[in-house]
Amino acid sequence: MKERRIVSKGFPQGGCGCGQVRWRATAAPINVRLCHCRQCQHATGGPYFARALYNDADGERSGETTRWASSHRLYRLSCARCGAPVFAEPQDGPWIAVALGSLDDAEALRPGSHIWVSEKLSWVVIDDGLPQFERGA
Repeated sequence: MKERRIVSKGFPQGGCGCGQVRWRATAAPINVRLCHCRQCQHATGGPYFARALYNDADGERSGETTRWASSHRLYRLSCARCGAPVFAEPQDGPWIAVALGSLDDAEALRPGSHIWVSEKLSWVVIDDGLPQFERGA
């Protein structure tokens, strides 16, 4: 299944709920996906992690975050003040995943696919027509 092209209205920015952590993209994302894996469910407290993946060099970040390893290959970063989950950093590459919920303009990016649907919660119904991948794309 081929992934749809990402729709973006320019380079977005965003931050946590209290405003202490801020970020700004300086290029288009590599991809925008909804990840249904159990690690993302636990880390976000939701049924999936809606995120945009960027090259680490294609963005700017400020503010104090806490950092913890959610697996052998991924760190999660949250605001040190309000606790909002904002970033995920793969340990195997120079990338940063940014939570779509942290966007200032909630409509700035649209997901292109669903990944890890093999771990999707049974009550989550996917009927948006986006490609679905059992594991990663």
